[in-house]
Amino acid sequence: MRTTVDLGRAVRSELAKLSWRSPVWFAIVPIAVLLPIALNASLAIATRMNKVNGTGGMDTNNAGYWVMIFSTIVLMSAGVSSLSNEFTYATAELVYCAQTRRWLLPMAKLIVFGLIAATATLVTMIILLAVFPSVFPEVWGRVELTSSAGLRLLWALPVFAFFVSALGIGIAGLIPRPGVVVGVVLLWKFGIETFSAMLPVKIGNVVAQWMPFKNGELGAGQYPTMRPIFGGANGSLAYFALIATVFFVLGTMRLSRRDFTTD
Repeated sequence: MRTTVDLGRAVRSELAKLSWRSPVWFAIVPIAVLLPIALNASLAIATRMNKVNGTGGMDTNNAGYWVMIFSTIVLMSAGVSSLSNEFTYATAELVYCAQTRRWLLPMAKLIVFGLIAATATLVTMIILLAVFPSVFPEVWGRVELTSSAGLRLLWALPVFAFFVSALGIGIAGLIPRPGVVVGVVLLWKFGIETFSAMLPVKIGNVVAQWMPFKNGELGAGQYPTMRPIFGGANGSLAYFALIATVFFVLGTMRLSRRDFTTD
């Protein structure tokens, strides 16, 4: 009971820090929502004007591509920056004086910023799936909000975004430097996982099946580009969630057992 009360207080504390002047509201969330909308709209307009090859149009299971690629990372940076700044500005020392159970700090960060990420991606997908087929029927005409692929995007993509935030916050617990954390995630996602596709076919296919983000995106509803080895889309999403949880636990243990030198 006491743990629940203390966690609730920690969450309320995190929410109190997010004033209307916070960059989360006027920069990070708007960018995360508007960027994939602008990209999809630009591509749809260019396709309609025959500026790019859009043969076949958009499919539902590819409608969340830009959200997975950009929005999840942008939203992850909010939680990463928030946790890292606790040490940059030495506010973690005040938090730990008020609440000695250090695991409450990253857990509260995860609840707040994970839910912000999940909500922002849900809103973005609702706009894309509900509005774009009417605005760009020539390109998005086959996209259906109520199809199995559309419904999966509505629940699985927010779950994916939540665990991307968990991954980032966990790494920030190990290395409280936001630039380094985002760089590590980007290097893995766009470097190592992309490089795996350049390996010989047999080796590359096996390696790709174990790549966390490839599995997470497949589980979130993206068109499958590999044969899943974890029992389908749900298993792939669970695999990514497990890896993110492991990093979050490791980061939380790091914060609980050792002191960081504040800047």
